[in-house]
Amino acid sequence: MKVYRIAINMIKQTKILKFIIPIVVFILLYAVSTIRNNNVRKDGIYSIVTLVKYSSAYRGQSAKYEFVYNKTLYKGSFFISFAESKNTPIGTRYFVTFLAKAPDRHLILDSVPSWFTLKAPDKGWKTLPTQKQLRIMMKDSLN
Repeated sequence: MKVYRIAINMIKQTKILKFIIPIVVFILLYAVSTIRNNNVRKDGIYSIVTLVKYSSAYRGQSAKYEFVYNKTLYKGSFFISFAESKNTPIGTRYFVTFLAKAPDRHLILDSVPSWFTLKAPDKGWKTLPTQKQLRIMMKDSLN
């Protein structure tokens, strides 16, 4: 009878472990991802990415983009729905933040105002430029 109870307890513990282990792994992966992204937001440099093409993806489109930092071209992609892709033409520009030591780790932010046509500086910006700063840059470029 004791062997039977021990076997039942082991089976119950195995079932619990099969349930708990994936949850713990998911929580750890989420924590690592959050920490990495927070570093990009906190310590990031800002630049501009340009949407260069669409390619088919499951239930939508994959939007390919690129940006230049220190004279090196970096590429990436993100998912966009078919409906959104119709309203987002090739050439649309977005602000991006990334780590200077690892530009491949980056986050796409808001779209760049359509009236701002200048390129980002080779070394990017230390802070995200405000609308006012963008207007001053445009005005200075015309003089």
